[in-house]
Amino acid sequence: MRAGRNFLFYLRLHRDCSERLLARAGQVEPADLETSVEREHVRMRKMADEVAGEVHRMKAFVRLTPLGPFVLYGFLKPRHRIGEHICEHFARRNAGIIVVLGNGRESWICLCREGRIWRKWGNGLSESLEGLKFALKRDNGPQNEIGRDDLDVDHLWQIFYDSQYCPERENLAAFRRHMPRRDQEAAGMRLVNKKREASLEDFFLGQ
Repeated sequence: MRAGRNFLFYLRLHRDCSERLLARAGQVEPADLETSVEREHVRMRKMADEVAGEVHRMKAFVRLTPLGPFVLYGFLKPRHRIGEHICEHFARRNAGIIVVLGNGRESWICLCREGRIWRKWGNGLSESLEGLKFALKRDNGPQNEIGRDDLDVDHLWQIFYDSQYCPERENLAAFRRHMPRRDQEAAGMRLVNKKREASLEDFFLGQ
């Protein structure tokens, strides 16, 4: 079972999980649940594993972009209720930086400082970013207005992929199997890059 010890945690984040289902799952011993062939138990395992798999892929493939020195943001449109969890993951990895993940309908904002996490849910990603820009400009003054860093992040990203590319390891079929189209879209990997007009899959195909 992919979810392992965190079975209940992942099950709770499934889009179809109800309080009743979660309560019933909590009454079953983990060892029994893992080997049970009862239809509901099999369904519970499958639901938890689906969430665990999506969490794993989003942590690996969501791309963060800097918005000035205080904010990192990225596109995320998950199928399950994992937005806050993924945002917190990146906030802990970038302590002291505000991390914003989201899409056109909702967003998640997290900040980790001194081991503590601040969390906020917002509307669309653009709206949350505009709100942060206004708040930071107000608190820091016009001289510290946030703008894009001079660093060419897209160029560095391309250099990274070039450095990792090895013809002997190329296996697009395996990539698609482990990272289905829907997960690529959830992580924003299939969004068109305005400079190169290519998705990550196009990059692999073009090698």
